[in-house]
Amino acid sequence: MHRIKIERGALLALVLGTALLVSGSALAADDHGQPAHGAATEQHAAPADAAHATDAHVADAAHGDHAAGDAAHGDAAHGDAHGDKHGGTPHVPNALTFISQWVPGPVAAKLDELKNPIYSLLVATIIAAFFVSLSKRMDARRPGRAQMAAELILGGLYSLFSTIIGPSARRYTPFLGSLFLFIYCNNLFGLLPLGHASTSSFADTTFALGLMTFLVVQGIALKENGLGGYLHHMAGSPKTKMDWGFSLLLFPLHLLGELIKPVSLSLRLFGNIFGEETLVATMVLLGAGITFSLTDGIALVPGLPLHFPFYFLGLLSSTIQALVFTLLATVYIALWLPHGHHGDEHADAHHAHH
Repeated sequence: MHRIKIERGALLALVLGTALLVSGSALAADDHGQPAHGAATEQHAAPADAAHATDAHVADAAHGDHAAGDAAHGDAAHGDAHGDKHGGTPHVPNALTFISQWVPGPVAAKLDELKNPIYSLLVATIIAAFFVSLSKRMDARRPGRAQMAAELILGGLYSLFSTIIGPSARRYTPFLGSLFLFIYCNNLFGLLPLGHASTSSFADTTFALGLMTFLVVQGIALKENGLGGYLHHMAGSPKTKMDWGFSLLLFPLHLLGELIKPVSLSLRLFGNIFGEETLVATMVLLGAGITFSLTDGIALVPGLPLHFPFYFLGLLSSTIQALVFTLLATVYIALWLPHGHHGDEHADAHHAHH
């Protein structure tokens, strides 16, 4: 039975790798086709230039410059049409890439523009559907595998949050847990064939997550401290006259630090996931390119699975980045909670335990 499970896992890994390499082979074919045409044009033009006299050579050179200008204009137009879409960075084709081949041009451009919101909505829908379905068949006496897995994940997250925040972590676990699951599932979605990690986009996803976290943290700070306590905390919690004097310097520094937090959260997540996707796509194209160079343009096999080892790195990076983002959000919340509030809650919990 164990051997059958191993064989199924190996077969699934082979199918996933083949699907990615086939799509990468198509991209490599396009990349190899364009330079070959340019090289043939240059080889054809060289003998013709050598055969002309000096005057004719000058005329041909001028004509060549004009043609080069037209070619440059054509390349610029092509860049204007596709620069925003590809941006010079390799990407593994996703499901919307193949759908775009069967729809009109404006619809395809709109799909490419909205691919990050579409995949974010898809991941959020899958997570919501899973938990809604699980809530309808929960059984405290005989929990199923899905229920035990959900309890294990959410219980572990709550234990982690309570270590940082304290007993009041139960109040913030729904937001922080949802934040972790959304980021983690989005990261993993980029490793699936025809999938895409919307967290690889700063403008569409990660900045929105950072801004939402910033607003939630500031709302908690105002609720727990009040406006006066909020401003007092921003000034460095001064007590003596000297502290109040330094508060004129500390207040703008603390304000700047609060404004930088959502940007730093967003850039950290974006940079790591974008780099991960780019690395996998580069390895897919490299594996397909090696196959083409060895077989003179005839793809006898889908390609070399050079990208396969990087999937384990992607799994590790996806988990770490989701945890880092969520833990930093937890720390930001804990920093704004009143210290006396923590002491009272710990005391209440201690008395309740006894």
